[in-house]
Amino acid sequence: MKILFYRYNSICEPDYILAFKKAGLEVVEITEEMHRKEIPAEERFRILLENIAAHKPLFVFSIDYFPFISIVCERTSVVYAALSVDCPVAEIYSSTIRNSCNRIFLFDKIQYESVKDENPGNIRYMPLGAPVERLEAIPFPDKKEYPVSFIGSLYNEKDKYEALKKSGKISGPALEHMEKLIEEQLKAPGLDIVSEGLTAEDINALKAADPSFYTDPDAVTDMDRYVAVNNYLGNHLTSLDRISVLNLLAENLPEGSVHLFTRSDTSELDKRITVHGGVESLVEMPGVFRKSLINLNLTSRTIQDGLPQRVWDIIGCRSFCVTDETTALGEVLEPGRHLFSFDGYEELLGICRKFLDNPGSAEEIAVEGFKAVSASHTVLLRALEIVKLILSEKLS
Repeated sequence: MKILFYRYNSICEPDYILAFKKAGLEVVEITEEMHRKEIPAEERFRILLENIAAHKPLFVFSIDYFPFISIVCERTSVVYAALSVDCPVAEIYSSTIRNSCNRIFLFDKIQYESVKDENPGNIRYMPLGAPVERLEAIPFPDKKEYPVSFIGSLYNEKDKYEALKKSGKISGPALEHMEKLIEEQLKAPGLDIVSEGLTAEDINALKAADPSFYTDPDAVTDMDRYVAVNNYLGNHLTSLDRISVLNLLAENLPEGSVHLFTRSDTSELDKRITVHGGVESLVEMPGVFRKSLINLNLTSRTIQDGLPQRVWDIIGCRSFCVTDETTALGEVLEPGRHLFSFDGYEELLGICRKFLDNPGSAEEIAVEGFKAVSASHTVLLRALEIVKLILSEKLS
């Protein structure tokens, strides 16, 4: 059996290609968008149609959801399976989400709840998984080099809200109101305060200030509010979070404890943080996980109730993970046994102090976490679940 795998250079693609092959499928890759991002719509449609005609796949698969793939699959009566590894994904709210060909898998429960009724039974909640087969090949270091590490963006390069504020493109009552909402939201997790408090005037101010503001008049939800909350205020809050928490740790832990691997501007960070450059995702990043005693996952505000891929990657490396507390976490892993979670910066600081003083305990938890994900939460198991679902539907 064949599947078509539509690729765009997501770092998750190689692991799912390997998983589908291990599941016994022949994987035909459509790779044009990996090399040319500005492919005209007509050409995208033609490429996919030609591949469907030539290979007659069991289904078409992509990491994240592409409305044009759904359109083509609906017209050709081919199943389209899309696994979301990012949040937000504005395309999830395209009216094409209602197409009967879709089998969409979302890892953020709040995003899932917001859209599931648009295509009952064909939109499902599915946690992500660990690519343990690939990660097992990464060599273990002789000793830990980084007491506490964080790999990732500081989100300042993604912070459209801050850029608009600094340029003076948003000002006056709308800016003042949004600043108050942000101040309140910083005291609480998630995005509920800004989502509920944002006014039409606030949203219109953002739209007027940024010509690139994403719109979709045919969306199944209020996209203006969604984009304003997630792409503007959500990213801004994430940037404030990450800078604040890293500075707090650097100020209160022994000097040299905190290591950051990033390509972001670090000018706002405490000078006691050891800043490294960015790392390549598939090989270098797992090496850092294994060289770190404590691996931080600082979840983006836009992921409100789901475990991001980073958590699975850390634990899949048999490394100790400390992450934000969410409802979804306790449904798939056991905090305190497989990893540690924190609710607030002060609790995170206490966790770091505890395990810096007891490194053996961190190692024990890393092993238990690895056993849990290897048994129940691998990329291969997620791929098999998708294949079994589609095959069972075809046989019923």
